[in-house]
Amino acid sequence: MRNLIPMLISSVIFFTLVSCDAESITQPPERPPETESEFTYGGTNDDLGKILLRTEDGGYLIVGTTTSSDGLFNGLARGNRDVFALKLNANRNQQWVRTYGGSNSEWAMDVIQDSQGNFVITGYSRSNDDQFANQNRGENDIFLIKIGPDGSLIWTRQYGGSNEDYGFAVTEGPNGGYVIAGSTRSVDGNFSNRSNLSKDIFVMLTDFNGQPNWIRTYGGSNNDEALDVVVGPNSQIAVTGFYESFDNDFSGRQPGESGAFLLKMDPSGLLSDIYTYSGSGAEIGKSLTATSDNGFAIAGRTTSNDGLFQNQRRGDTDAFLLKTNSFGNIQWLNVVGGSNFDELNSIIETDNSRLIAVGDTRSSDEDFDGLSFGGQDLFMVDFSLNGTLNRLSTYGGSADETAQSVVEIPGGNIGFTGWTQSNDGDFSGPPKVSRDIYMLLTSPDGAVQ
Repeated sequence: MRNLIPMLISSVIFFTLVSCDAESITQPPERPPETESEFTYGGTNDDLGKILLRTEDGGYLIVGTTTSSDGLFNGLARGNRDVFALKLNANRNQQWVRTYGGSNSEWAMDVIQDSQGNFVITGYSRSNDDQFANQNRGENDIFLIKIGPDGSLIWTRQYGGSNEDYGFAVTEGPNGGYVIAGSTRSVDGNFSNRSNLSKDIFVMLTDFNGQPNWIRTYGGSNNDEALDVVVGPNSQIAVTGFYESFDNDFSGRQPGESGAFLLKMDPSGLLSDIYTYSGSGAEIGKSLTATSDNGFAIAGRTTSNDGLFQNQRRGDTDAFLLKTNSFGNIQWLNVVGGSNFDELNSIIETDNSRLIAVGDTRSSDEDFDGLSFGGQDLFMVDFSLNGTLNRLSTYGGSADETAQSVVEIPGGNIGFTGWTQSNDGDFSGPPKVSRDIYMLLTSPDGAVQ
């Protein structure tokens, strides 16, 4: 296969309980071959895969956002934009699909399967009816949606104030419950302790019933957002994202246009430390994983060619992956890219201690020389824990696609999801009207399965 190019990229050191009824459900028929490519899913409007889980029963769950009311989502539409959950068995055959939300717009951003076997989805919502009846506080609100293993709705919760509030990531808390991370502009409701209208990072711990135990906000006078959260060594809660502030919690930390950060808290929400990583351009930490050596790895994008990213720039926007020790200090940094736009959206550590990250690229030169299919392609990088690049692979067709989430599958296979508009290459099939969800599975050597 054309996508295996070993290369070493230089490393540098450096609420209110609402009982919700009547959720939509179908047991979809087999997809006719003339309407969908194999392992792509959707309708005639935009359908975007955001998160892929390997489920306890050996299957998969894809969660994302849909605007379709036909195809996979025939009879399931609720509003302008709905959250969906698509359950697949181990062979990627559909078991069930459901939608959640109200008559306005909902965006799904993250999902986990908790220790009780249920699925918990976070994101943000503008609806105040249907499954979010009388919960909206104004503008976008953070939500949790808790569903059973069969997709049946258990409850929904909204959190926020009268301004914009966004839930971007969720994980189970170190002692149970759910940790949500994101950003807020509100100064009332759940965020009445705030006074400025720029975005602040928030981290919230709820119990298993979605009731808040504590809420913390961090930031300064500019916009600061949390985009991912994990529980790391010693039950630390760790968050990444981007910061634009250089005062208050980011006092003395010059972000350039924006900087990436690693924020660590103890299980009670007490701030341990904030580590920042930036040049004079814009850095965004999009995904975070705790590593087996008690450190962390952050994947994202950068536009800097100075500071931490001195002499590493390849184009307009490059993908980066950095590895820290347990204290948040950089052990190594790698940049991947070409002359166009490249970013990483999701990162995991595999059972054999490899860091796998996925994202999208518009480049056809530099690190992606000879790898472009046309348009925007999805790509996967495989690093050792010491920073050695083992493999860079691209996948796609002549139109656009992106990879938003990656999981490891027993046997060393890797699965990822996102969206595609292609009907050729790795997504061969009938022409697509708009963006469709996909699930792609690759072997340990990167070949599509």
